[in-house]
Amino acid sequence: MRNRLVFSAFSAAAILAVVWPFLFGGQLAWRDMLVLDYPQMTASNFGGGDLFARNAPQDGFLSIIAVVMPATWVVKALMVASAVGAATGAWWLSNKELLPTLSAIALAVANPFVIERLLQGHWSVVIAAWLLPLIAAAALNGRALLVWLLVFVASLTPTGALVGITVALVCMNKHRLVTLGLGVLYLLPWAIPGIIATFRGGQDMNPLAAAQAFAPRAEEAVGTLGALLGLGGIWNADAVPDSRHLGFALFGLGVFACVLLGIRSVPKRPIVLALVGMGIAIFAWLAPAAMAWALEHIPGAGLLRDSQKLLILALPAYVAAIGRIPAKQTIAAACALGFIILQTPDASSSLAVLRGTHAQLVDPELVREIGSREVLFVDRDTLVTTDGRLAIDPYSKVVNKVESGQLTVDGEVVDIPSPRWQAAMTAWQNNDRKAVEELGIGVVVEDEEILYETAASTPKVPWILTSLWMLSPLIAALARAAILRNERQSNPTKSPEQNL
Repeated sequence: MRNRLVFSAFSAAAILAVVWPFLFGGQLAWRDMLVLDYPQMTASNFGGGDLFARNAPQDGFLSIIAVVMPATWVVKALMVASAVGAATGAWWLSNKELLPTLSAIALAVANPFVIERLLQGHWSVVIAAWLLPLIAAAALNGRALLVWLLVFVASLTPTGALVGITVALVCMNKHRLVTLGLGVLYLLPWAIPGIIATFRGGQDMNPLAAAQAFAPRAEEAVGTLGALLGLGGIWNADAVPDSRHLGFALFGLGVFACVLLGIRSVPKRPIVLALVGMGIAIFAWLAPAAMAWALEHIPGAGLLRDSQKLLILALPAYVAAIGRIPAKQTIAAACALGFIILQTPDASSSLAVLRGTHAQLVDPELVREIGSREVLFVDRDTLVTTDGRLAIDPYSKVVNKVESGQLTVDGEVVDIPSPRWQAAMTAWQNNDRKAVEELGIGVVVEDEEILYETAASTPKVPWILTSLWMLSPLIAALARAAILRNERQSNPTKSPEQNL
């Protein structure tokens, strides 16, 4: 009982240290994170639009939620709940001894992967990272329904869907076929629009530039391999706490050494997942030309171009190994806890930039005037500075914006502007108003003023796939009920609930 109170209090402190920026009001705007109170039902929010559906189903889900409550409330609640899930998964995977379990909780909640991804604005990827140890624990213990529901939450983002399904399938002993079927359902909101965009001829990238730009990055005193072993090494050096620029990443090697102490007690399947995730990240670092070839020739490989993201697969094994350091190795367990804290000692303060903003991010009158028509902003990029923050253009969440999608990293163009945006800009600059209308553009805006309007029809909003995704927990519950009924009929003396 005493240990449980300690675990609960420590978990609360660790969670609060990371999620505290989400406990304040305001809309979320930081780099790749843009969550408005009331996003609109636009085509791009549901996987349509000019770019690949990288933000489906999360943006469509938030648009639907915003009909009844501010979407920011839901995101902030999900962040807190997922962090609680991380602590719960760490406890479940550990040996329940005091110091190893505390270390596992600290690592699950506040590891460098989580902190760096938060600073990049990848809030939905962090939700998946927090849930992954719990998914693994539930799968290893045969809790199928819990696994299905957790993977559903993780599938807010394509990355979360893929890694959640992978961990579930690898770690489960039973019901893999049902898990796979539900997994396919979770993938539909972005997979189908992605396939359509591929055949339609969507946005292109510079494969070699993308492979080099998104490759894992070296950190001070440990290099690239050391950064990866410590669960760091994100491609953007600006999305890293200051302490890791001063050599504190060295403590990540201490964490890895402690992982090796407890790895013998970890089931083989999470270890295999860790090796796969770490292996892909190392491959992308060592062989950028080969990664570029894969990006150019293998459909869907673009999901792996930010290869450091694959370290997420190592989290269950790392957390379990730290949590299973033998009880007699007290010094090692104490060192593990110290190393985990010291590898990002300024994590909590560095996350202050995630606090919401109360600034007006869009002009509501302009949004009303644009309505559901497609709009060309001739002076707004994919990323804009608003309220002193560089973030995704807020107008892309509230109107049907013709999007460029151009991404430049260190002066090198990684993602080439979408063909439709290029055609629209060329037509506008050439004063070819007929071509603007033929491209489906109903409004042209500059400096938040409408310059020109056409009779172009409004785009259709592909809301069905996201709505089906939102119903998938009900389908999971029905699948559980069907399995229970079948098992009762075939084995009336057993209690199948214990296996689910």
